[in-house]
Amino acid sequence: MAGPLTPIIVLGGISYANAWYNTGNPLNVKPLLFAGIAGLLLEGFAQIPGMEPTATAIGWLAVLGMFLTPVQKPSPAENLLKLTGGK
Repeated sequence: MAGPLTPIIVLGGISYANAWYNTGNPLNVKPLLFAGIAGLLLEGFAQIPGMEPTATAIGWLAVLGMFLTPVQKPSPAENLLKLTGGK
């Protein structure tokens, strides 16, 4: 089973790519910084005995929430629909 860093790496990559697509600025690394901090926190939480599956689930829920909710305007899902001609 993948640990809690896997979903956070996915989260950081999607968030960074979406911010780059929205602004056209590849030097905006704030999403990567925030994903790194979240990864450290989840890894710390996973070190509590028996909590690694919970930390991993929290990470995947964060990915799902970030992908679907408009935290970034437009959201990754909206941009994906725009790129594929679905909207």
